[in-house]
Amino acid sequence: MWKNNLICLHFQRATIKNGCVKKTVNKIGKLLKDYRKKANLTQPQLAGASGVATSIVNDVENGIRNAGSKTLDRIARGLNLSDEDRFTFIMSGLSLSKRDFLIPDFSDYPPEVLNYLPFVFQKSGIQPKTVKKIILPSKEDKRFQIILKNGKAMAMEIRLSPIK
Repeated sequence: MWKNNLICLHFQRATIKNGCVKKTVNKIGKLLKDYRKKANLTQPQLAGASGVATSIVNDVENGIRNAGSKTLDRIARGLNLSDEDRFTFIMSGLSLSKRDFLIPDFSDYPPEVLNYLPFVFQKSGIQPKTVKKIILPSKEDKRFQIILKNGKAMAMEIRLSPIK
């Protein structure tokens, strides 16, 4: 999962084939368990620190259920994750969500900000169905990387500077 301090987010769910349930790995569960173990917390301790039920922590870790962005945010804060790790953790969960699309911290931003990246993608000819993987910026590589299903890769770096 961790390679060169870049996080590749791959998620799989159980699938039904020929009437049989095929077990697959839920990487957010492993990520949560790794963070919890690193924090030296039990599931009940993490639940208490997060203000969520122990069953939620257990179910997310074991791939039984997906949590919403607000619950994942509470868990991330209970783990005392850095802002970058919290962002990555919640984004991992959002990729599985059928109802949440925003990290709670970002819900008050104007729609122009929230839609800018999809706008840039669209203007560059990148359609949602063509994106294979996104690699978030890291300390070593400040670029936002987009890997397309056709094998092409692109990178984007965003810099903020004051206007004079």
